[in-house]
Amino acid sequence: MTRPFVLFDFDGTVADSFAESLLAYNRVAPRMHLRPVDDGEIPALRRMGAGQLMQALDVPMWKLPRLMIAVRADLHDHFHSVRPVPGVPEALHTLREAGCLLAMVTSNSEENVRSFLVRHAIDGFDTVVAGSSIFGKASRLRRLLKNASVDRTAAVYVGDTTPDIRAARDAGTLAVAVAWGFSDPGPLAAESPDALVENARDLASAILHLVSTPEGVRA
Repeated sequence: MTRPFVLFDFDGTVADSFAESLLAYNRVAPRMHLRPVDDGEIPALRRMGAGQLMQALDVPMWKLPRLMIAVRADLHDHFHSVRPVPGVPEALHTLREAGCLLAMVTSNSEENVRSFLVRHAIDGFDTVVAGSSIFGKASRLRRLLKNASVDRTAAVYVGDTTPDIRAARDAGTLAVAVAWGFSDPGPLAAESPDALVENARDLASAILHLVSTPEGVRA
């Protein structure tokens, strides 16, 4: 029997980094002549896609690459304050004990990810694929599955944004969306993931149900 392969996004899924990412944006926005985000705007912004978000924040496209670099650099300097999503380390332990292979696929830096995992004593990841890529997450997921010789029907990608769900679909894996990260549950549900998990205490059971039942496996 093929061991289930569970691949995780990092920011907003495993690392509770939404608040620190918002602080990073607000710290760099003034020097780029952009307006900061008010707390009252956050619920509406979490319901937007990337294009809508940039429009709402009045970020011109020509500024976007420089903005992303600046936000990532600021976040890196403050990443020591980011903690795991409550309940996720326990879910990872449960999945590992159940025999799942675990991997991390993220655009965050490998230094941030590995130092975070060590700092919070989170182990069990067989592979960590980190850093930005022009080919996108779906390509990385497909390559990981090929290198691990894993059947896509036994693989799950877990993420907190609509692009994560689309990447899972493009790569041919099951898609699990979590509601505690960067995107609101509404847009996540609209993408029809195989499971939408509202609370981290239910994460492991939702994943194990998908990979252990025929209806959870798509052709």
